[in-house]
Amino acid sequence: MREADEFIKRCILVWANASAFPYVLIRKEDAQLIGMVEIRINHFKVDMGYVLAKSEWGKGYMPEGVQTLIDWALAQNEIYRVWAVCDVENQASVRVMEKVGMHREGILRRWFMHPNISLAPRDCYCYAISK
Repeated sequence: MREADEFIKRCILVWANASAFPYVLIRKEDAQLIGMVEIRINHFKVDMGYVLAKSEWGKGYMPEGVQTLIDWALAQNEIYRVWAVCDVENQASVRVMEKVGMHREGILRRWFMHPNISLAPRDCYCYAISK
């Protein structure tokens, strides 16, 4: 419960100071929280991260959420680029980014720590879309 409280406080804080905008994904049928997408605006670009409950993988929820925020971001006059990264072994995330029109720009070596996968930084693909 403490972790959930801290997470909610963080979401309120980053939204209030406009450093990030976390959105939760709610399943329409039963209003169940199933994931989230967060965008962080940095001058003329937006970076994005997302997570989805394992039970909801492969049901099309994440491409819908990601596409919605990409469309919003690129409709803003001052934003020209949206980018995200994923572990090189995360083919589901690769499919999400490619499905929404993002293009692989390269590999970021030893870019991100995934404590549930490894104690060492792992390689990530960088995907982006721009106008």
